[in-house]
Amino acid sequence: MISGVSSGVQMSMPRNDSRTEQALTEENQQLISDTLSQFDSENLTEADALSIIETLSEAGIQSGQGLESALSELGFDAKSIGELAGVSESEGSRPPPPPPPQQSTEEISDLVDFVTTLLEEKLAESADDSLSDEDKESIYAQINEKFGFDSDDSIIDLKA
Repeated sequence: MISGVSSGVQMSMPRNDSRTEQALTEENQQLISDTLSQFDSENLTEADALSIIETLSEAGIQSGQGLESALSELGFDAKSIGELAGVSESEGSRPPPPPPPQQSTEEISDLVDFVTTLLEEKLAESADDSLSDEDKESIYAQINEKFGFDSDDSIIDLKA
């Protein structure tokens, strides 16, 4: 899958600061449970830890005793996750975001072939050899669906 994710991790783990700690909502607890169910607490990798931190950070879940307790209840250690991800205990330190996945030549070729087919089909249906805005939106939606893009993602990563 091709992705344009480039958000920075904005969570420092573990940090116990009861003055500013935010209580976890049921939605937060469910997200934590769903996220951790994808990982084996005994065999976490650096990539796993970064993924966990990024997911929780994107959801606005802040580090603290509540998060530490929720992780512990599910068999995970907040400090270990933070250490694996390279997060220091100081609030100002942030690990670098994981690198975005690179598009392979094969992925780009598949995308180009699919787009070419869609364009040929739409143009064959058109009487005046042009695409309407509706046709363009339909093609874009089909591309997003087939390749798993979000509507905010770039279809082709132009960065080398």
